[in-house]
Amino acid sequence: MLTTKETFFALSTPMGRSATATIRINGEKALDTLLQLSKKKKKDIKHAKNLLVNIYNKNNDLIDNSISTYYKKPKSYTGEDLVEIHTHGNPTIINTLSKKLLEMGVRPAEPGEFTKTAYLNGKIDLVQAESVLLLINSTSASGVSLSLNSVSGFATNELQNTKNFLVSALALLEYELDISETENQKTTTAEVYKKLKKTIKNVNHYLSSGQTAKILTSGARVVICGEPNTGKSTLFNTLLKHERAIVTAVPGTTRDTIEEGLILNKNNVVFVDTAGIRKTKNLVEQKGIERTKNEIKNADIVLSLFNSVSKQNKTINNKNTIHILNKIDLLDSDLLKTLKDKNPGFVFISAKEKQGVSNLLLKIEGLIFQITAKNNNLFLTSKRQENVLLQIQSELKPLITNKEKNLELLAHHIKVAIGYFDNLLGKTTSDDVLDSVFSGFCVGK
Repeated sequence: MLTTKETFFALSTPMGRSATATIRINGEKALDTLLQLSKKKKKDIKHAKNLLVNIYNKNNDLIDNSISTYYKKPKSYTGEDLVEIHTHGNPTIINTLSKKLLEMGVRPAEPGEFTKTAYLNGKIDLVQAESVLLLINSTSASGVSLSLNSVSGFATNELQNTKNFLVSALALLEYELDISETENQKTTTAEVYKKLKKTIKNVNHYLSSGQTAKILTSGARVVICGEPNTGKSTLFNTLLKHERAIVTAVPGTTRDTIEEGLILNKNNVVFVDTAGIRKTKNLVEQKGIERTKNEIKNADIVLSLFNSVSKQNKTINNKNTIHILNKIDLLDSDLLKTLKDKNPGFVFISAKEKQGVSNLLLKIEGLIFQITAKNNNLFLTSKRQENVLLQIQSELKPLITNKEKNLELLAHHIKVAIGYFDNLLGKTTSDDVLDSVFSGFCVGK
C-alpha cells in the first residue's frame, strides 16, 4: 500500500453558495489536521462516523459548525487516512477554512489526485478510475447507470475474462513448445485459434460501444442538414421550442453551425443547425458548408431535410439518417399523397406549422435506442481504452487472417496482446499516460 507523505485537500463540491460544502483532506496528517481544527481528542473520532464539530482558526475564532467524517486507512476511497468536513456552503467559510489548512501545511490537491491515489493504492484499476470521470460528466440516466457498472468493476471483470482467453492460449502454446511433440501441434493450434477468435469477437464488441458511450454520457449529436431554404433553422427552432436561429426567406442565411441541447425522453440530445449545402463562390458561405460536412461526418444522427415544393435534392446516405420532407403545409392533399407514395421511409413535416414534428421526435428517440441498445452492459469510457483495444485487435487479427501456424510466432503476438491488456487495466502504465487520465478530473475528485 502506497502512503502519500504529503497531506492534501480540496473542495469536492462546486464553488458558490449552497446549503452545504465538502472539503476533503487526505494523507497521513489528515486526522491530526481535523483534531487541530476542531480541538477534539483522538478518542472522540471514530472510523466512518459522523461527528458534529466546531472548526476554529488560529485565533480560536469560530469558522463554522460542521459535520466531519474520518475514514481510517485502508478503508477509505483513497486507501489512506481521509477526512471529510461538511460546512455551510458559504464561499467566505470555504475560503477561510482553506486558508487555515494552507497555514497548517496542507497543500491543495492536484486535479484527480484523490482518485489517482485510490488507483495507486490498488483500490481501483485504471478502467474504474476513468469511469469515475464519466460518471461525474454523464448527462443521462442511462449514462449514469452504465458508468456506475464500470466504477463497480463490471467492465474490469469483462476485460479480465477476455484477457484470460489469451493467457489460456499462451499456456497451451508454451506447454507445446516445451514438450516439442509435433503430433499435438495441430490440436493445440486449433484450440489456440478458438481462443483467439473469442478474444477478437469480444474486442470488436467493446470497440463498437464507443458511440453508445458518447451518446449516453455526452448526448446524441443530431445534425440538421440540407440545401438552403429547406427550413433547417425553422425546424431547429421548433425542436428547441424557442427562437434560437435566425430565420429569413433569403437562402443561405445560416453561415455557421449553431447547437443547443435538450432532454428527449431521458436522453440528452444536441441539435445542430448547419449552413445549407450548395455550390457557391462566397468564401464565408464556403467555410460554413465545410463545417456542415464535418458535422455530418461526426453526427450520431443526421436529419436530411428536403423542400417539398422544389426539385428533390441528393439524399445523405449516412447509416443513421432520417430523411425529412418539409413544408407540407404548402401542398394539397393529392400531391402530398403522391410524394408519400414516391418516398417511403421519409418523415413528412411542416416545421413552421409544427405538423409531424412529434412523429419526427419519436423517430429520433427510436434511432437513439437502436444505436445504444446493442451495448447495454459494457462500454468504453475513454479514447485511451479505444486506442489500446485497437492495438490488441491489430496484434491478433493478422494471426487468424494469415492462418499463422508457427507456435513461437503465435506465442510472441499473444504475449504482446496480454501486455496491452495489462496496460488497459493500468497494471503497467507509464506516468505520462496516468497524468493524461487524471488531468481531466476536478481537484476534489
